[in-house]
Amino acid sequence: MTYWGEIAALGTAICWSFSAVFFTIASRRVGALTINLFRLPLAIFLLWGTYLISGGDFSIPREALFYLAMSGVLGLAIGDTFLFYSMVRVGSRISMLLLSLAPPITALLAFMVLGEVLSPKEILGIALAILGVSWVVLEQNDAPRAQRRSFLKGVLLGVLSAFTQALNLIFAKKALVMDVDPLYGTLIRMLSAALILWPTSFLLRKIKNPLKMLKADITAIKYLLSGVAMGPYLGVWLSLVAVKFTHTGVAATIMSIVPVTMIPISIRFEKETPSIRSVIGAVITVVGIAFLFL
Repeated sequence: MTYWGEIAALGTAICWSFSAVFFTIASRRVGALTINLFRLPLAIFLLWGTYLISGGDFSIPREALFYLAMSGVLGLAIGDTFLFYSMVRVGSRISMLLLSLAPPITALLAFMVLGEVLSPKEILGIALAILGVSWVVLEQNDAPRAQRRSFLKGVLLGVLSAFTQALNLIFAKKALVMDVDPLYGTLIRMLSAALILWPTSFLLRKIKNPLKMLKADITAIKYLLSGVAMGPYLGVWLSLVAVKFTHTGVAATIMSIVPVTMIPISIRFEKETPSIRSVIGAVITVVGIAFLFL
């Protein structure tokens, strides 16, 4: 018996872990917004080329196009900008742990907005996920006041990112049930985010010549390109393979172990040594998410 779907799901988690660390390092060097701005067109180029080679169909229902556009703006423009700023303040490991709250928040929103019923198992999963994240976050209580304040701002940004990602998932789900190719859906989401984020950033003068900033820092460019290759390209592709070759719940659960797979990667690249409490909290969070999906 082959396990290509499960292997692809594990590969997805590892790719997303590397991507988060690479984007964090690049964001700390040239700014979170700059990295998000350049990440989108690079990912669009790679995914568009792959979709063309695969002979994909570019037709799409108008309603699905609207839902995907909303999903892209919420998740990739707003949510990922929050996430990158959170990464700068609290690091890639904790920011991705905060992002793992997106499935529990999605379940709660689906319960409140869509009228979906939560089973006792799902309620337990939500409670475990929140408990695991809270336990890790509260570990910072003994830090100096200024450091704690910066950390709390990063936590707030991470939670806001999880909330916008939850909304993004609801809109994306509404579109994908209309028989839209997931890869094409991802392309539309990224295009929508870029069309909103680039003009808005220049109008608000939030950045000053980002191309010049990147040219002045070759290391940031290397980490940006590596992050794009590992996350929006390889990560997305492997996630589609995972969903195709195994049950969606199994794939989603394996892909949700990012807070755990990130630990050795953040130690290697960010020189960060997590405490035993942080590791246990990450495991509790993943177990909670597994209750939601399986």
